[in-house]
Amino acid sequence: MKDGESLKFYDTCSLLALLDKAFEEEFVCSSKSLQEIENIKTSDKKDQGVKYRARRLAHLLDENVGKYDVIIPTNQTFDILKEFQLELTPDNIVIACAYEYNKNCKPIDFYSDDICCKLIANNVFGLNVKSVNSNNKIEYKGYTQKVMSEVEMAYFYENLNKNIYDLLINEYLVVKNKSGEVEDCYRWNGEKHLSLYKKPTKSITFGDKIKPKDIYQSMVIDSIINNTITTISGKAGSGKSLLSLVVAMHLIESGKYDKLIVMFNPSKTRGASDMGFYGGSFIEKAMQNSIGNILITKFGDKCAVEMLMQQEKLRLVSVADARGMEIRDNEILYLTECQNTSVELLKLCLSRASSGSKIIIEGDFTSQVDSYLYDGNNNGMKRAIEVLKGEDIFGYIELQNIWRSKLAELVDKF
Repeated sequence: MKDGESLKFYDTCSLLALLDKAFEEEFVCSSKSLQEIENIKTSDKKDQGVKYRARRLAHLLDENVGKYDVIIPTNQTFDILKEFQLELTPDNIVIACAYEYNKNCKPIDFYSDDICCKLIANNVFGLNVKSVNSNNKIEYKGYTQKVMSEVEMAYFYENLNKNIYDLLINEYLVVKNKSGEVEDCYRWNGEKHLSLYKKPTKSITFGDKIKPKDIYQSMVIDSIINNTITTISGKAGSGKSLLSLVVAMHLIESGKYDKLIVMFNPSKTRGASDMGFYGGSFIEKAMQNSIGNILITKFGDKCAVEMLMQQEKLRLVSVADARGMEIRDNEILYLTECQNTSVELLKLCLSRASSGSKIIIEGDFTSQVDSYLYDGNNNGMKRAIEVLKGEDIFGYIELQNIWRSKLAELVDKF
C-alpha cells in the first residue's frame, strides 16, 4: 500500500465474491468473517455454490498467509456496539472491527455489497464504504450510433472499406439522420462494413416469418446468423429468448444444424421462497422450473416442446451436468438466463462447444441476477462480453426497447 492510500477492509460477502482477486492487494478482515466462512463450509442451509466458494476461500486464506491482516474482536469492540446501541450480530461485529482499525491503526475503505451493512458502516460509523460489485454495467453495447449530415452520410457510403468510427470487429454502426431516425445499419468485419442480413427468418415452429421490431432486434438476427457466438442482453420483455429461439429453429429447419441444446442454471429467483423438492424425472423437473415456462411460452404449449424433444431437435441440459458433455458441430448451444452464471461456470459451459457449433448467450446481468455469487466482476456473462468483444467469432447486442407490454415497460421503472 502506498503512502496516503486507504487499506481495503473486506466483509464476509466481499471475500466470497472476490476469491482470488481479494489477494491481489493487501487487505484487512475480521476474525468473525473467518468464523462465518468456516460455518458456511459445513452448513446444511447453504447451497452447494456458496459452500464451494467458502471452501475455496479457506484454501486461499491458508495459501496467502501474510498478505492480509486479521482483526480479532475485543471487549472494546463490544463496548463500541453498546455505545452505538447496535445488536451483537456477526455483521455488526465485523463493522465495529473495521471502525476500530480505521480509528486506531490505518485509514480503510470498507467493502460490502450487503445494503444494511453499507448503511450502518457509512451512516452510523462514518466509514468510507465501497462495493466490490459496483460496476454491473459495461460501456460496450455491441454497436455505435451516429447522427450524420447528408455530407457525412455520403462520405461514409463512399468509404465502406474504411473504419471511420473505430469500430471493433463485429461491432455494428447504426446510421441516423439529423432527425434521429434510423437510416441504415452495418457490421464492421475488420475489412469493410457489411449490410445486415435481410432474408426472411422463416420458422414453421413459430408460424412462418418473424419480423424484428426494431433495429436492435435486426442486429441480433444478423449476429446469430453470421457469428459463432452471439451474446444478447436486455430488460425483461425486450425479446432476448424469443429471438434466440426463432433464429435457432430457423437454422435447424433449414438444415444447417440438427439440434438445439438449451443449457440453464435452475437458480431460485432472488428473494423468492424455495418450494423444496420437485418430483419426477429430470425433464419433468425442468419443465416445472423457469426454463419450462420460457419454452412453453415461446413455443406455444407443453406439447410443442415435448414433440421437439421426441424428434431430437431439442435437448435440455442443466449447467450442473455440463462437465464431460460435448456440443457437436451440427448443434446449437443456447445458454438462457445466463446472468445466473459465475465466470468459472460459464467457462465450463463454453468449453463444451466444438469449433463448428453455434452459441447463443442471453440474459440481463444489470437487473436480473438472482444470487450475489454472480454479481459484478464474478458474473460470467458480463466477463464474456468484456473478454470476447472484438474477436472475429463474437457478436454482442444490448437490446434497448421493451416490447412485451405497456405494463412490462412501466414495471421496469420500479
